[in-house]
Amino acid sequence: MPDVTQIFAARILIVDDKESNILLLETMLRNAGYQHITACMQPRLVCALHEEQRFDLILLDLQMPEMDGFEVMQGLQLLEPESYLPVLVITAQPGHKLRALQAGAKDFISKPFDLIEVQTRIHNMLEVRLLYQKVNGYAKELEQTVLERTAQLRASEARFKSFTELSSDWYWEQDAQGKFTEISGPVLEMLGMTSTAIPTNVGQTEQQMPLPDSTPLAGWNDAECEQLHANIAARKPFLDLVYRRNLSDGSTQYLQVSGEPMFDQSSRFIGYRGVGAELRDRRRPDQEQINFRAAVGLLSQAIILLDPLSMHVLDANETLCRITGYSRAELFALTPSALNLGSLEQLQFCMAQLRQGKAVAPIQIQLHTKRNERLILQLEWRMLVMPQPIAVAILQPEPSLAWETACLT
Repeated sequence: MPDVTQIFAARILIVDDKESNILLLETMLRNAGYQHITACMQPRLVCALHEEQRFDLILLDLQMPEMDGFEVMQGLQLLEPESYLPVLVITAQPGHKLRALQAGAKDFISKPFDLIEVQTRIHNMLEVRLLYQKVNGYAKELEQTVLERTAQLRASEARFKSFTELSSDWYWEQDAQGKFTEISGPVLEMLGMTSTAIPTNVGQTEQQMPLPDSTPLAGWNDAECEQLHANIAARKPFLDLVYRRNLSDGSTQYLQVSGEPMFDQSSRFIGYRGVGAELRDRRRPDQEQINFRAAVGLLSQAIILLDPLSMHVLDANETLCRITGYSRAELFALTPSALNLGSLEQLQFCMAQLRQGKAVAPIQIQLHTKRNERLILQLEWRMLVMPQPIAVAILQPEPSLAWETACLT
């Protein structure tokens, strides 16, 4: 509800051809506490005054020469055809009251004046007028907010679509039962399926994904598909998971997929969404790369590969996953500082030294694990010179310690 201060600050216009009536009403209003009062004895000027000042209340006499109050209200209706017309008519003719209300007036005052009645009607009408303005303001504000949020949503959707198209060959969504509900891009062609043979899980067996000509598909790599299915079954996010299948021409197709679980507002699992791509040309991991990763995974030292510029984790071997308790996907989401490989300033200094071909002395660190343990290890840095430089962190217990001792908290 409007407070008294707002009501007394309302803009009021008195329209009457008799100066005595104007003085009476103006004196009464000022004595009551109203601060902004305007008087007019020429009804033809009312519409111009209202267009300029937008009065909160107009006290309008109906019987005036040259232009009566009904004609004035017709002009005011043109200014506010869909708005609240703040007119309180003054009349001594009982028969004029109904006509005035039909013409758009919101209330009336009878002559001769009953000052208490006049004050009450003015107060009530101003209260309604200010409430109407507040509601109308809220409606406009809400409308503007909806327009802004809609524009932001459309811009966000456009950015998201552009990003997924630039960064991947397809975008996909699955429901809680594992069925595809949304596909963008040539995912069906890459997986060797028709639109009528959408699988219930990414990486299904060939029997569940028939080709249009019923030719059996080449087999998927069972171990890699099991890893993908295990992530989905556990509702875990996964990043850049590569799996492959042997095609009928003897070549190998490599697919890379990333995904994350989706939950509704009640934290109920509703499915997965993600992006995928076929790894082509120089991005395709050849057999030598696969063998190299397998060999690094067998090393007793813990290995982690970093981009020396962005500090992003590029890869890690099985030893590091085992001693920290993190999966590769979880390590990709961590920063080197989170593992306590050093502060950002220390790491930047080390990367600068390595890029300049300078040696970095081994140091002792306390590696953070997923179990909130601290492993006392020796950290040694190396730089691989490839098309893009890669920083290699080699972690191992101090020479006098074994892994079992180093892994004690």
